[in-house]
Amino acid sequence: MRGTSAWGWTSSAAVASGVPQSWWLSALRHGAPRWGALSGSASHDSASWRLEADPGAVKVARELALTVLREWGMSRMAGDIELVVSELVTNALRHAGGYLAGSSGYENVIQLSVLRRGGEVVCAVRDGSAQLPARREPDFMAETGRGLHLVSCFSRTWGAVPTIPDGKFVWALFT
Repeated sequence: MRGTSAWGWTSSAAVASGVPQSWWLSALRHGAPRWGALSGSASHDSASWRLEADPGAVKVARELALTVLREWGMSRMAGDIELVVSELVTNALRHAGGYLAGSSGYENVIQLSVLRRGGEVVCAVRDGSAQLPARREPDFMAETGRGLHLVSCFSRTWGAVPTIPDGKFVWALFT
């Protein structure tokens, strides 16, 4: 399936990855509440953090996600989520680097969001780049290029959703 967004992007894994009625997409498009915010009428729990765009963000993101999973009593998912969060933050650092390096109109941050409803957990990483990810067949001799393959293997499904006014969330679902 190939989708094209309002901005003209095309990606085989992109917008909603075949799950258009998903409960988390609205929260990602319109902003998940910050950690500690009252959930009000939300039908899910969420935590969200801004991370500086530097290599230390990968470790910080893993630790934050694991802390939330422990609080939610969902530690059984920790190994898979830890690996996927590492890949998503690494991809944001590597592939959105030009957008994160203080380009005009872009923030020099990455956002990590973890959302839960029932037995489902979504981990999402936002960056300021409009470029949607495109999974490619992994070349196991190459040093890079296996990240989205790993995300696909360790999550139930994944995709990307554009955000307003710019950027995107790349998300992965766990059950």
